[in-house]
Amino acid sequence: MISFLSAVRVGVRSHALVADYRSISTAKIPKKKEKQKAKVAVAALLKKEKRRTRSDREFEQIDSVRDQPHVPVMLGEVTDVFSKPICSFVDCTLGAAGHSSAIIESHPELRVFVGMDVDPLAYDVACSRIHALSNSHARSDLKVCTFLKNFKHIKSVLSEVDQSILNSGVDGMLMDLGMSSMQVNNPQRGFSVLGNGPLDMRMDPQASLKAEDILNSWPDTEVGRVLRDYGEESNWKLLQNKILKARLHGGLHSTSELVDLIRDMTPARRGGRQGWIKTATRVFQALRIAVNDELKTLEDSLRACFDCLAPGGRLAVISFHSLEDRIVKQTFLKIIECNKEYGDRDDEERGSRNLQKKGSDSDEKEAWIRQSLQGLNGTILTKRPITPSEEEEKLNSRCRSAKLRVIQKA
Repeated sequence: MISFLSAVRVGVRSHALVADYRSISTAKIPKKKEKQKAKVAVAALLKKEKRRTRSDREFEQIDSVRDQPHVPVMLGEVTDVFSKPICSFVDCTLGAAGHSSAIIESHPELRVFVGMDVDPLAYDVACSRIHALSNSHARSDLKVCTFLKNFKHIKSVLSEVDQSILNSGVDGMLMDLGMSSMQVNNPQRGFSVLGNGPLDMRMDPQASLKAEDILNSWPDTEVGRVLRDYGEESNWKLLQNKILKARLHGGLHSTSELVDLIRDMTPARRGGRQGWIKTATRVFQALRIAVNDELKTLEDSLRACFDCLAPGGRLAVISFHSLEDRIVKQTFLKIIECNKEYGDRDDEERGSRNLQKKGSDSDEKEAWIRQSLQGLNGTILTKRPITPSEEEEKLNSRCRSAKLRVIQKA
């Protein structure tokens, strides 16, 4: 088995890798076949770490966001993406306005700022911060517009702000697809695996569908599809049957009831507490995606946002799980090569080889751009997504799965 010291020698220091290694190396492994599986798992983790395009930017916290209820992920990297002068900017996912505050502070030339969020609590926090920041600068020429809406409504929002902006295009746009600490830490929202609350999981409290409805009312085949496709859970069939049996005894109505069901069906030898938490996290992710129709909304919104960019304008997207990142990657490829459809992995790889490759010595001359892909309609400035620096991961463990991708309009 690969030792922990060997992992350190190849430069692997992330908390996630160390935790996964320890859970593998300290577990009781009664069979030779399982020992081999453990070796393969550790080797895969090492290979994945070596392939990561980690940010080499020095981690720093900007003063205006130090005391916010949510720590913005990859804040320095986002400000680097939008380091050039911009006159208009749209934050499609305001959250606690951490990224937006930094953008407004660093761009005195900014004339129009548009912020959107579907969560009323996050929206109220963001609005107060943004308006206080804009007023403190005494900049009467900065137009600030905020909307309690989903980013799928981007075109109608911009037309409401100013039709000329929609026609000319926006210089910069940001989509942070992660959940804020305000949402996760509030048990009543139903997002947390560790806190007891109702099975809600609605990003928009006005929406009708709840996680409870899916678990207790949807057909068994649909419940299984959600667990399999959105949670990428290998034991989806067993989970589906357990959920159907729970219906016979009144159903599932709280997060603790769902967690108890998952914990009871997770073998103790599968990593103990860490094992059932990982399963529960995948299940909660699957239900949240289904409740909010996140994946379909994301693909449509990415296209709409790109349409709203000005020539040379940039769209930056931070995703937090493989399903989101895959959609962002494939949609970006389709956007810049609009005449080519990518139906499967092979098509995507063939299409990527046909794109013009640009390295860090390109005309952009920006240090954070390492390798990009140029197409007919624009350029993907991140051939591989940028991931948080090791220092940021140590200080904010929730950021470790974040991936930043950027596209620029031709």
